[in-house]
Amino acid sequence: MTPGLQPVKPTGPIPSANWRSLILLLSGRRRRCRVDGDSMRPTLAANDVVIFQPIHADNKLLKTGCVVVARHPLQPAKLIIKRLVAFNSNGLELRGDNEPASTDSRHFGLVPRNQLLGIAECVISSARRKPQD
Repeated sequence: MTPGLQPVKPTGPIPSANWRSLILLLSGRRRRCRVDGDSMRPTLAANDVVIFQPIHADNKLLKTGCVVVARHPLQPAKLIIKRLVAFNSNGLELRGDNEPASTDSRHFGLVPRNQLLGIAECVISSARRKPQD
């Protein structure tokens, strides 16, 4: 983590998708990304679909604690879903909620701001979620 920063606690569950979010998705005003792996448990589970609002890195909606979608800094074709723990002009520090299972900024460093794609707004939960979720 960036020196001097305290860990950011998850801000609670991401709301479930509703008709409005689905209409925004179908109209192209929102995008979607499927969760692969356990790095964001318990907030998100494998195969959940995150609906996110596309934004630019200088957007006022961008706040620490948000769950964001970004391009992987070392594999640009791959998208990652992580929690924003810090940001500055040099980039974004992203972490998984399940840190032992997460490959994140602790491994690949800050994510360039131009790699940010959006902020998670809601989730379509996977039917394969484990009972304890």
